[in-house]
Amino acid sequence: IYSTVCIACHQPTGQGLPPMFPPLAGSDWVNVKKPDRMIRMVLHGFTGPFTLNGQPFTSPAPLMPPQGGALNDEQIAGVLTYVRSNFGNKAGAVTPAEVAAIREAEKTRSAMWTEAEILKIPTE
Repeated sequence: IYSTVCIACHQPTGQGLPPMFPPLAGSDWVNVKKPDRMIRMVLHGFTGPFTLNGQPFTSPAPLMPPQGGALNDEQIAGVLTYVRSNFGNKAGAVTPAEVAAIREAEKTRSAMWTEAEILKIPTE
């Protein structure tokens, strides 16, 4: 899934293409205990400026297009597990059940997430 869906923006090394596409390698967004924010970002997308590893990251385009309609729970869990355990990241695996629970909880959402909204989701 990473090679098909994510690689063009985040690159084979997970370094992204700043200033347009953020790195996943060593990202403080990736290396958190709970993957709930990342699951939401993959399902519904993410847009707008945000802070990455303490530095502002701005982009004129939506940063992450929604993939919830194209990918099933197993595929999302698999790609997030891959990202969270590669590129120097050391976060835990994501299960299809976690993705399914968030998909159900957010089933009425149609808008992309913004930093202000997603930061309300706990990571511990």
